[in-house]
Amino acid sequence: MIGLKNNKGFSLIEVMVAMVIATIGMLALGSFYMASIKSERISQERINAVHLAEQIIEDWQNTNIPPVPECKVGGVAAAALVLGTLLESCVPTDGVSTPFDILIDESDAKAPVPNGHLLHSTGDPLDAPEMRSLLTDPTDPLSATVKVRTVKVSWSLYGEALEIMLTHITGDI
Repeated sequence: MIGLKNNKGFSLIEVMVAMVIATIGMLALGSFYMASIKSERISQERINAVHLAEQIIEDWQNTNIPPVPECKVGGVAAAALVLGTLLESCVPTDGVSTPFDILIDESDAKAPVPNGHLLHSTGDPLDAPEMRSLLTDPTDPLSATVKVRTVKVSWSLYGEALEIMLTHITGDI
């Protein structure tokens, strides 16, 4: 006669408890995996937006006129950006599939900039350069005209509105 004390298996309840614990662990890993995929996608889109904004700022700095972004709107190459006008649904030509909205603006510098940021020569080759402020001084015909240029790139991902903004300070010297 075989006694009950000699059984060496698992009971049905033990198997079910183990399966519940394993299922909870798998669900936790699955939600972590999905959150990491979403976070990675947001990061990639942010990098793409920053890259596009940097290209615009650089072109604008080099030519001193609002640039033509490297993107297509409705399958057609985008036209030059216009200050204060939103360019909608601009898809970069470098293979990025997300449509971005681009807004550029330019304004006079309003915040004080400490003296001593630029060297300014009086024109006499024997004079040492003198330090002066970056900001426009209406009483000084030699003062710089300082502009603040901003590029704002916005897009929507997973129903969430995202944006980045780059600022560049430029001056005529």
